[in-house]
Amino acid sequence: MTILNVGSINWDRVYRVKHFPAPGETIAAASASLGLGGKGLNQSVAILRAGGDVRHIGGVAADDARMLAALASLGLDTSGLALLADTETGSALILVDDAAENVIVLDPGANAKIPEAAVLQALDAAPVGGWLLMQNETNLLDFTLTQARARGLRLALSAAPFRPEDVTPHLHSLDLLSVNAVEFAQLQASLPKGVSLPKDLAILVTKGAAGADYILGDQVLSAPAHPVEAVDTTGAGDTFLGYFLARLDAADGVEAALATAMAAAALQVTRQGAVAAIPNLAEVHDFLALLCSFAGRACLAQPNLAAGRPPLGINHR
Repeated sequence: MTILNVGSINWDRVYRVKHFPAPGETIAAASASLGLGGKGLNQSVAILRAGGDVRHIGGVAADDARMLAALASLGLDTSGLALLADTETGSALILVDDAAENVIVLDPGANAKIPEAAVLQALDAAPVGGWLLMQNETNLLDFTLTQARARGLRLALSAAPFRPEDVTPHLHSLDLLSVNAVEFAQLQASLPKGVSLPKDLAILVTKGAAGADYILGDQVLSAPAHPVEAVDTTGAGDTFLGYFLARLDAADGVEAALATAMAAAALQVTRQGAVAAIPNLAEVHDFLALLCSFAGRACLAQPNLAAGRPPLGINHR
């Protein structure tokens, strides 16, 4: 099924630095670049390159011809894009240090002005049981999740930038929640005493070099990270989630989807940039085969490219 992604679209201005500046310190960048990004766009492109069918709903400045041309070159369905006057396309200032870590400052621009009409038009055309994916970089989070649930869609939330008050009201309607380890700890700490997370909520917890966990009730499935030489970790979590959701939607099952997503994220961090660094499915398959060859063991079956049964462990409520 087509995955609807109501998400951010940014111009990423990336500066490579030896270290992050201290308060009051001015440093020179080793290099600078401009590329496509935004958690929403990163995840849409990851879904597309993972073999998924995705439609991106978002907003950009009406006069940003360069962005429109760049989006068209991706082959992404942007028929739900709102072209907005009197605003700028969203942007991010990203510093990447020699350890491949990053710090990011966002200017939401058009991402904070997506009209309700654009969301409703996309939701009205969505099939019952399909996926709706959102992040926390746009407006209309509550509105979109509520309207999507009323139409019988499954809900996935990539809860970053993380604010517990944005997430907790929707815990019992979400099907899949994606957070990193710090955000997961903050979420658990924000729950009232004696209250636990819903047992039927699937939770993806990314842990950087320690891999990722898939949690459903009392069951935890862990996937180790692959040791690679990282050059830029920007967008790694988005690549992981996009691949995971796409392969779940293709009925691969949780374990196979995790394996594919971990490999995709490992490849992504060996390249510079966000959207530009996301690998395609053939590259991920080749990487997995290489890993298995080095390990001298049999691998999981290749992902099932035909849509079929609902993904294991995530049931439509």
